[in-house]
Amino acid sequence: MFSLILCAAGFSASLDAPEKSSLRAIIVSKFEIGEMSGDFPGEAQLFYERYCPGCEEAEIPHMPPNAHFYVNDESDVGILVTGSGKTAAGLSLMAVLSSDLYDFSDAYIVSVGCAGGSVSSCTLGDVILVTAVCDYDLGHHVDAHEKERSDTRVMWFPDDSFADYEYKLMNAELCGKVYEMIKDCPLQTTEEAITVMGRNFPDLGDESLLPTVKKGTALTGDNFWKGVYGHTTAGFIADYYGCPDPYSATEMEEIAVANAADCFDMLDRLISLRVIVNMDLFLDDETPESTWGEYSNYNEKVESENTETLDIFEPAMYNLFDTASIVIDAILNGGM
Repeated sequence: MFSLILCAAGFSASLDAPEKSSLRAIIVSKFEIGEMSGDFPGEAQLFYERYCPGCEEAEIPHMPPNAHFYVNDESDVGILVTGSGKTAAGLSLMAVLSSDLYDFSDAYIVSVGCAGGSVSSCTLGDVILVTAVCDYDLGHHVDAHEKERSDTRVMWFPDDSFADYEYKLMNAELCGKVYEMIKDCPLQTTEEAITVMGRNFPDLGDESLLPTVKKGTALTGDNFWKGVYGHTTAGFIADYYGCPDPYSATEMEEIAVANAADCFDMLDRLISLRVIVNMDLFLDDETPESTWGEYSNYNEKVESENTETLDIFEPAMYNLFDTASIVIDAILNGGM
């Protein structure tokens, strides 16, 4: 009799449990500017308008306050806006993947966003297919101003005790497949972006000033940074970890996205795309004070066409969408 009661209780509990919705793609953006639809586009808007038009925000337990998740039950697509920075990205993606409302067993994560570009490998408007991501902050950073010595190579030193989470290599086979899909995607640029890049880096050929799809390593840091020291450090970190492609992009979230995906055995289904909207060296003799000295948030700098993003941000959002939508459509059509 006791076993029958247990069985009945278990059967009743199974009837009460909500049926999970199976998602096929989770689009992970980091911030939006203004509304989710109809105004100046941030990282999420074009994807929302295409894949989740009119969808209301889903309620996810333990979601950080600035994060938002939208689900289209007809297309089985979710769009996450995480908030900027590693903490926001990691916590919000963990909250979504922990939810009992959705089945992610066959889902791909498509992480999209803007980035700063390495002057040694990028131009404004490039789309970078991320093949490896490293944490720029973990390790030991030394102030380069205090030790000006001719034998100093770099002012960052690794700490291998962080090795389980300070860098991640993406699924090489999946990256190769995605690259073949998107490598010839036409990308937009602006006359101002071409002019400024050509003026600052005269050794670049004309073709190097035009954006293309590239493969590269992303460096995740919780601060915006510019300068030769940071550029050298980023390249050194990517080389130290044996990343398959050179350092190309700096951003604020991707190592957290990769670590969260890895916790849920989804790292092999993570696709990361970053579009270059500014560079890691100063342009037109800008200084730290002139670039960031007056307090303003990044959204204001994007919309005011300042020297940090010129006029490239909006066309770059279309570059990001045009490439990523090729991948997302392939996922939804069973082509992955």
